[in-house]
Amino acid sequence: MIYGSVNPPVFSRIPRAAARILDVGCGDGTLARAIKSEWPVHITGITHSDEEAVRGRDGLDAVVVTDLNRFDGAQLGTFDCVICSHVLEHLLDPWSLLRTLQPHLVTGGTLIVALPNLLFWRNRLAMLRGRFRYTDGGLMDRTHCKFFDWHTSAELVRNAGFVLTECLADGSWPGSHFLGSFRAPLDRVALAMSPGLFGWQFVLVGRPA
Repeated sequence: MIYGSVNPPVFSRIPRAAARILDVGCGDGTLARAIKSEWPVHITGITHSDEEAVRGRDGLDAVVVTDLNRFDGAQLGTFDCVICSHVLEHLLDPWSLLRTLQPHLVTGGTLIVALPNLLFWRNRLAMLRGRFRYTDGGLMDRTHCKFFDWHTSAELVRNAGFVLTECLADGSWPGSHFLGSFRAPLDRVALAMSPGLFGWQFVLVGRPA
């Protein structure tokens, strides 16, 4: 499967002053092309797929093809921003990868992590019905090796040597899209009160400790 998308909460948190960005799990370079359409920047991507690397070369300045479960970071250089959007859950040891990446962020640099929420309300309903089924994508993607909730996602980043500056739950109140102008305030209240229930993904922003 070829991955290619722009995650809006991730994109909006990329510092516009960042001159060098590392996109871990870069897919086909869709995010890199979106970034470059906004400001000049050097972007290095990491992917496990030769096909993604070929497709991404028109948006990425450099592409590293490697198995992130065995990645040592040698010769990687330093970056103003490192992005790990929906990639860490696919790894056997995401903690080790984040610790490997930490020295490659400049002082004051930005780490942005996005993770799916296993305990999103739809998943909880399915589990209450006795269903735990893998799918070909989404929150229950069959290629996920690790699962996180609101608290363990933050622990993942902190334990890898980062100070969290923002933790965001991205989601909505069930059925709020039918409520017109009431949708946005209702979603904000629901996510503030119970981020681990109504957020389908978590976006965490940090800097090296």
